[in-house]
Amino acid sequence: MRSVFKGIVVGFIGFIVWFLVSILLGIGEAVGVAREPVSEAFMMIGFALMVGGPVVYIVILPIWVWWRGRPR
Repeated sequence: MRSVFKGIVVGFIGFIVWFLVSILLGIGEAVGVAREPVSEAFMMIGFALMVGGPVVYIVILPIWVWWRGRPR
């Protein structure tokens, strides 16, 4: 259950980062500021956390623990 909570927290943090950076990029586009690669990288990192965090903590880690705990 802890890994599910961690996955939700990581996904929410990724959502916050993605949302804030995309708002700032949208405002920058509206006023005519050039897009910066650093800002777009932060937006991509936020999206990766938003999608990948829950997948890792809710799907991959429990499968890994189950696989490692099997008797051989």
